[in-house]
Amino acid sequence: RMEEKAGIRKADPSTWPPAYDIEEHLISPAVLECFTDRIASAIGQLAGPGRWRGERRWGLWPVNFSFGQTRPYDFPVTGWHIDGNWFTHTIDSPKQGLLVIGLFTDIEPRGGGTILALGSHKRTARVLARHPDGIGHRDLFTEVLSEPIGNFHEITGSAGDVVLAHPFLFHTRGIKHNGPPRIISNTEAGLREPMVLARTPDTGYSILEESIRTALREAPEIPPDARACRF
Repeated sequence: RMEEKAGIRKADPSTWPPAYDIEEHLISPAVLECFTDRIASAIGQLAGPGRWRGERRWGLWPVNFSFGQTRPYDFPVTGWHIDGNWFTHTIDSPKQGLLVIGLFTDIEPRGGGTILALGSHKRTARVLARHPDGIGHRDLFTEVLSEPIGNFHEITGSAGDVVLAHPFLFHTRGIKHNGPPRIISNTEAGLREPMVLARTPDTGYSILEESIRTALREAPEIPPDARACRF
């Protein structure tokens, strides 16, 4: 696909850009078979029985060839975002559901894996709670990142590993110093209906819903390794 779209040839590293994103859902059987029953079962456990739409697909394909290779290794302060530029964000939105990241190549430490800001979903939840009518993609970034974020974690693993992440979790492309080109795919596990954060009776919350309820109850904290970041 990269050769067709951008002249990036596997056997010719001189054609490799620092990074490239294949922006399409691939529907070949070999790709779709990678969305296994085990992944689907795990999504159901987190999103709640019968609440996931059940669409098994892989979406955007970020490829990291050498992003930031000439810089000293560090966690980036730019590019921080959550997915979902196709909808207005609300605290109960069914559009994202979960962020699903599939590793289609091995990713070693400092190998360009996605960087997560662990716990940032809590601040996102509090911001969204202040905007019951919804907030735009970039405005959400601005408000969440108006304070430093931290607890940085680099995704590493083997081809075939899958990360199921909170839809409110901020993340960015990692600097790549090691290994061959890194290929992942990320997609959303959208829900059938909006989340319900105040059920009557007060039971039956999914793990995802309960995580948001917990975030709204907790006092805000700034991690000790926090730094000012931006989109």
